[in-house]
Amino acid sequence: LEQNFPSGDPQWDPNNTEHRRRLNRYQKWVLYGIKHAIPRALNWSKLYEVKQGKNESPSVFLEKLKETARKYTDLKLETETKQQQLALIFMGQSAPDIKRKLQKLEGEDSKNLNKMLEVTWKVYNNREKEEQQRKEKKDKSRE
Repeated sequence: LEQNFPSGDPQWDPNNTEHRRRLNRYQKWVLYGIKHAIPRALNWSKLYEVKQGKNESPSVFLEKLKETARKYTDLKLETETKQQQLALIFMGQSAPDIKRKLQKLEGEDSKNLNKMLEVTWKVYNNREKEEQQRKEKKDKSRE
């Protein structure tokens, strides 16, 4: 231990091959210790900063949420409980028209990420139809 992690100045000469090897090994162990000794800071607020853009597809939005969760939280998406947490965040951060539809889901569907994604895609794909229908209603009401 003292040879690899000296408590005093080891007098290692970087021009000496053996000393340089020890110095490199020492540096690698110090970096390893720094990276692994300190727990990663959790920043849940980063998840709530991710919002779905008006023209952003549901799958792209979900991937952005998952990536942010992996990067800034300890959310392990393999467990069902954690997927339900992500589903609630997905619902809350979705575009307004999609959010309204997702809030109408009941029971297990309201916690099932796959079901939510399916509903989200339907709303996303029907946006143009609904916009056209609204315009037609406005035109009829003006006549």
